[in-house]
Amino acid sequence: MKERIGLIDIGSNSLRLVIFQIEDNLSIKEVQNIKMPSRIYQYIDDDKVMSQEGIDVLCHVLKAFKQETEIYQTSRLLPKATAAIRQSKNCQDIIDQVKERTNIQIEVVPEEMEAFYGFNAIIHSMTTTDGVSIDIGGGSTEITLFKDKKIIDSHSFPFGAVSLKNQFFKNTDHNDEKAIEKTREFVKSAFKKKDFMKKAKLPIVAVGGSARNVVRVHQTENNYTMAGLHNYIMSPQDITDTLDLFTDLSSKELRKLDGLSSERADIIIPATIVFDELIQFVHASQFIFSQRGLREGILYEYMEEEYPDAFNINYVPEQTIERLTGLYDVRMTNGAQRMVNANKIYHALHENGNLDYNEYELKLLNFGAYLYYLGEMIEPGNASQHTFYLISNSNLNGFNHKERIMLAVLASYKNKTLFKEYLHNFGDWFSDDEITYLQNTGGLIKFSECLNEANTNLIKDIDLVKKQNQIILRIFYTGTLISELHQSESQKKHLERIIDADITIEFINESSYKLIN
Repeated sequence: MKERIGLIDIGSNSLRLVIFQIEDNLSIKEVQNIKMPSRIYQYIDDDKVMSQEGIDVLCHVLKAFKQETEIYQTSRLLPKATAAIRQSKNCQDIIDQVKERTNIQIEVVPEEMEAFYGFNAIIHSMTTTDGVSIDIGGGSTEITLFKDKKIIDSHSFPFGAVSLKNQFFKNTDHNDEKAIEKTREFVKSAFKKKDFMKKAKLPIVAVGGSARNVVRVHQTENNYTMAGLHNYIMSPQDITDTLDLFTDLSSKELRKLDGLSSERADIIIPATIVFDELIQFVHASQFIFSQRGLREGILYEYMEEEYPDAFNINYVPEQTIERLTGLYDVRMTNGAQRMVNANKIYHALHENGNLDYNEYELKLLNFGAYLYYLGEMIEPGNASQHTFYLISNSNLNGFNHKERIMLAVLASYKNKTLFKEYLHNFGDWFSDDEITYLQNTGGLIKFSECLNEANTNLIKDIDLVKKQNQIILRIFYTGTLISELHQSESQKKHLERIIDADITIEFINESSYKLIN
């Protein structure tokens, strides 16, 4: 472990402490997460002054957070405040009182930096290169247009879920039709003043608590079988349908709705209206949720200052795979050699006209080979099952949910029976061609594993030749073979299925072969 960072997010709707542990391989592990739904925005009056009661609430929570960071022995504390304090006319008095009473020096995040942090989290944890990001807080909404993972333009709108609720739903039902219509017109009018995102025809990438709750509800309502929220994709119609669900329920029913936090029940409709209006304004085809948001964006900024080589935003999936092996203490040399063997086998089959993968399919082949039987460290006898569970249920940066299942299937491939079992709940996600790809590639990876059974990296080259009526897989090696001969005979059926023919395997000592030829 290199260090622990305590990050305090002082938002309008809630206060949250997250303690991140930075490992030696620069992977990030969350070791503590405490949320207090204090809604300090409600203590700001019409003149934009926060009351002393609000400051007292803030100090009380921050003092408790400070004690928690001391228990966890954090080396650095990053207290960041957004709209509620930023918009308060007595902002400096709030900062001074907090410093005096808690010894915490609050840093107020400027509007443009709040937008940047959400964007920063997205480009470090997703492969989406072009999009419109949105983060709805309690008192502000940050929207950023980005292309090629670079900000084109951004704006912080001075309204959020709490302030919209206070402005339009005060003394009305949570689903009052007139309040909903007035909110829509207000948001639509605000968007029209910012042409930079009009008809951008790019996906919406949402961060923050309101988007998280919308996604959770949608997953619950659709009996979604996968765990995790990061990189979850909804259609524009999905957002509209979810908003309709919220408005159709009574206040009591809404608070009990699975997936929705009870403290967000009164502000979820204003927030979802903003999502719905933005989708229409942008003409977006997708609504994608990023589990990594403002806090992670701040942490990534800190890490890039302290550890300049920690990230490469153009290779997010690759870095995720590498650090995943570190998290589970897997020997990377074994994975690397298995990946080399898998590529040699692929190229032998490719040159024979049996396989023709594109760049994306080759990348998944390499990832699957590298992580193959990751779950072996839990229990070797059930390594396949553990591997599939770990990968399919992990929020992996750079992978959407479909890609996670593909990766899990490839890294856990054992036989056709388990293959079908793993895909049972996801069959309609994949075309027949994709299922064939997964089965062929999984079998290829399994065969590549048996060529490195002793982990001694003996295999130097592989080719496929035809002699008379035989198809011969020639495997060139150095050193002394142990179990490779037996294992390859046992597992060659996976390659025979790919080429739809019997295969004869020949192991050839590379040194002797060179002397003869």
